[in-house]
Amino acid sequence: MAEVKNRPDTILIVEDDEASSTIIVRLLNQMGFSKIIQAENGNIGLNKLYLNQVSMVISDWRMPDMDGLEFYKKANQEKLIDGVPFLMVSAENERARVAEVLKAGVDDYILKPVDLKILRGKIEKLLDPPC
Repeated sequence: MAEVKNRPDTILIVEDDEASSTIIVRLLNQMGFSKIIQAENGNIGLNKLYLNQVSMVISDWRMPDMDGLEFYKKANQEKLIDGVPFLMVSAENERARVAEVLKAGVDDYILKPVDLKILRGKIEKLLDPPC
């Protein structure tokens, strides 16, 4: 599959671990995304959503202050992500816990460490759904 070049979409990454955030940004850059906003936790993520219109949110689940699920629920409640795909990223692989975030309304889930092929597939599914 050819690389996607110069995607106009703006993606918000909410991730407290600097190394994980750097990896996700690098993978997104390889996919052609250059408009990337970063936040270290859910509270900062909410502030970024108040100030920016985004095409997609990629959020870690386990973070200090406000975790990814709380962030999703609050952003959804405040209508900051209406129609915006939300991808949760975590090392959590227990089925019941993953089902919890999906039941809450999160669009999709990806396990850490993040793999380019898997990330690409999830993003294409969420941003470019088949007609």
